[in-house]
Amino acid sequence: MADKKDDKNQKNEKVDLKKKLEEAQKEAEKLDEAISSEQGSDTTQSDELSQMTETAKRTMADFQNYKRRVEEEKKSWAIFANLELIKNLLPIFDNFKRAQTHAPKDANEETLKWLQGIGMSINQLEKLLQDFGVKKIEALGQKFNPDFHEALAQDKGEKDIVIEELDAGYMMGDKVLRHAKVKVGNGE
Repeated sequence: MADKKDDKNQKNEKVDLKKKLEEAQKEAEKLDEAISSEQGSDTTQSDELSQMTETAKRTMADFQNYKRRVEEEKKSWAIFANLELIKNLLPIFDNFKRAQTHAPKDANEETLKWLQGIGMSINQLEKLLQDFGVKKIEALGQKFNPDFHEALAQDKGEKDIVIEELDAGYMMGDKVLRHAKVKVGNGE
């Protein structure tokens, strides 16, 4: 009888082991599913993080571009604000230069001092214009260009070449403030 009880216990143990093995396999499957779903959510979170990072980078780039545009606009407004003032200074500058070129040759000491003062004023105005980026348009000996020159007369000389500058022209950056008034050769 003892043998029968041992056989029965062994069978129960076998059955219990089979049940336990089945239960362990089911637990393992559940754990695998849980791990898979967690990895799936990790992947989703990783994708979301990548998208958020990309969005942040684009926003930073857009902000940098915005700052650059605002600075450029400030500069262009400052230039525009000074443009009218500079245009109005150019005839005064020209008149000072004309006065200097028409100085009397036999001037006395007092007149020479006065002319020296005119020369200093011209130099100051010239420096001021240079500081604002104003440049004289080179005309004499250049090929006539209607973008920079205004032809007031023609005379004997090489065709379409500026033979005389009647009034200086000026540019500020790439903008023409005043065209150079010139005499152009007619090819005779």
